[in-house]
Amino acid sequence: MPYKVVITVSPVPADEEQAWKWLDVLAKTVDTNPPQLFHELIDRLLSRYHCYTELLAQGRQKESVWSDGPLRNNIELLAPVIGIFDDRVGEALPFLIDTANQLELTVFDPQTETIHRP
Repeated sequence: MPYKVVITVSPVPADEEQAWKWLDVLAKTVDTNPPQLFHELIDRLLSRYHCYTELLAQGRQKESVWSDGPLRNNIELLAPVIGIFDDRVGEALPFLIDTANQLELTVFDPQTETIHRP
């Protein structure tokens, strides 16, 4: 099972409990016009790690850190979910969090119940 994190735009409620409740609402809402920040995030993530579908087409999917693709399709929710293969979490998760935070995006990590704020 892949390791999944959820990305949101700021501002996020300061109270941790409220922030997770807020996320639950966003995670179910489709966004047909994602913010440019989400596109920028995907561009930056793909500049370091190729998209799963690109590698799949080349028969190199085992090289991917992302557990699905096209990765850009993941931003079609107000709170996009990004999956990382378990064996690549140590490498890719810090990069994802740092990259998102640089863009003023917040990363929710349900596995550790941690909110990584910019």
